Amino acid sequence: MSTAVLNRKSSHSVEDQIRRGKALLRELHDTLEDLEDRRELIAAKKRNAGKPGTPWKQAAKELGID
Repeated sequence: MSTAVLNRKSSHSVEDQIRRGKALLRELHDTLEDLEDRRELIAAKKRNAGKPGTPWKQAAKELGID
């Protein structure tokens, strides 16, 4: 096999690895964002424990989603 063919295959392999690496990083980023949202939700639940909630009709009206 010639050097040119080896270099072409190697180049494609590196590009494929980069593409897969970027996809994995996007997935990890999304997962971290989800975990941070969950952490914030848990903290809010602790902060608001025992406090009365907002009735749905009032919340819907405030948000404009009657």
